[in-house]
Amino acid sequence: AVRTAQLWILFVIYVCAGLSIQIIMVHIVIHATGLGISPVSAASVLSIVGVGSLVGRVMGGGVSDRFGNKPTITVALILMGAGFIWLLVAKELWMLYIFAIIFGLTYGEILCMMSLLPAELFGLKSQGVILGITIFASTIGGSIGPVVAGRIFDMTGSYQITFMICVAAAI
Repeated sequence: AVRTAQLWILFVIYVCAGLSIQIIMVHIVIHATGLGISPVSAASVLSIVGVGSLVGRVMGGGVSDRFGNKPTITVALILMGAGFIWLLVAKELWMLYIFAIIFGLTYGEILCMMSLLPAELFGLKSQGVILGITIFASTIGGSIGPVVAGRIFDMTGSYQITFMICVAAAI
């Protein structure tokens, strides 16, 4: 598997997904309060992301069984990118709630695919090792994303560039 393009494409997908997911988990409340939203309401945006993620994880298996793993993750990544485009213009709490629902559902779907895609692509013989590589990829992105987002915010005073990076990562 290590010698295949498929594994390294999957690796890049999960680096990008981890990057985007953790940027939101760390920075969405700060972004919302920066828009003038109360801290309690800003925190509720993150709560909606969590609920959406739970629903996405539960739905993800059924959706992938019906439509296939590759189409499911493709649609989830496209919708996540669309959610980030929405976030670029979202300035009010209700708009952030819509983002949180879209992002949460797609985040849950993408995590659901984390074990299904390697099994489909490479079989079950080395599932543990390949899943470990996939999770490692997500962790790399997740550890880099929030730091880079914070640095960009410190330099520009805005999350706009960060959210554009997230659109590109989803694509």
